[in-house]
Amino acid sequence: MTGSPRPGLRPPARLVDIARAAGVSTKTVSRVLNDEIYVTDATRQRVMDAVTELAYVGDAAATGLRTRKSGFIGLILPDVRNGFFALLTRAIEERLSPASPTLLFGDSDEEADQEERYLRTFRQQRVDGLIILPSGAPSLPDAVSEIPTVIVDRTVPSVRKIADHVLADNSRAAGRLVEHLVRHHGLRSVALVAGNTRVSNVRDRQAGYLRVVRDAGLEPHITSGHSTPDDAAAGAMELFRTLTPPFGVFATNNRMFWGAMAAIARLGLHVPRDVLVTTIDSIGEATVTGLKPTQGVVPVQTVAAKAMRLLAERTEDPTLPPRRETVDIDIEFGTTCGCIPLTNPLMMGPVGSVPTSPAGDTREKSED
Repeated sequence: MTGSPRPGLRPPARLVDIARAAGVSTKTVSRVLNDEIYVTDATRQRVMDAVTELAYVGDAAATGLRTRKSGFIGLILPDVRNGFFALLTRAIEERLSPASPTLLFGDSDEEADQEERYLRTFRQQRVDGLIILPSGAPSLPDAVSEIPTVIVDRTVPSVRKIADHVLADNSRAAGRLVEHLVRHHGLRSVALVAGNTRVSNVRDRQAGYLRVVRDAGLEPHITSGHSTPDDAAAGAMELFRTLTPPFGVFATNNRMFWGAMAAIARLGLHVPRDVLVTTIDSIGEATVTGLKPTQGVVPVQTVAAKAMRLLAERTEDPTLPPRRETVDIDIEFGTTCGCIPLTNPLMMGPVGSVPTSPAGDTREKSED
């Protein structure tokens, strides 16, 4: 029908469209949008009315050419389904004010090739900064040399000595959890259910486990290299069949924790009567079953604050030497080691008699 609008997308408004609608020159529009002087209040109002009417949002690419700033920060995580990574993303976003860069997000799925694709895209977009939980992309050292970058949570050999880092003290936290099982609960067997030991924080957690077990004169019992809860459950079932209850378990992250818990249930064992379970990664409370894991909790707000500070400092002075910030991990005692009674044992069966927490407090700050 004649005069009807064409189907499809409309083109975005341009400076010339704003100028035409306001009855001024494009130079005047530019002055108003850049908040420059020498523009009357009446003219400024006409321009802003036209901006609103035409839904003008500007051209970030053109602005970037002028300011040499893209207005973006790139964040690459290994797996957004992991609760810890989701909390970290939120904590970083909370530290971006309305005037700050916009966060661009990529999920590497723990794959170096996928991380490489995101790195290439972010470098092409000329992002103003990068925060990366690395999987080992080949071009990561090049990105670090070009863009202010902070490595968070884990590291890889290619950037260990050239990039700023914010890392949790995983070895110490793992050691403290295993020591709690050995010393406070008197266990003579503690199993390790570990993820991919090529990841630095998993290796550090395994090192903490091994240090305490060997210092106590105990035999290590390890199943490792798992990537999913199902993998972990299969490995844990095979390992747990060789152990005599009561025994302990240290799982290196939340996926390993749920794999271990599945194996315990399938073997007909009870938590914490037969098996006492600990982990790191902030599992949270499984309120339906009444479980409150005994766990190491990485303080995401602290990690995010340190990462953003290092990024700002690197942006301000690219010549700074590489810095490394270490974050302590808090320990929370819960029902899975018996330090808190399991009041709603729907999933794991009856609860045996267990000692109380040595301090009578369910949360222990790791710096204490």
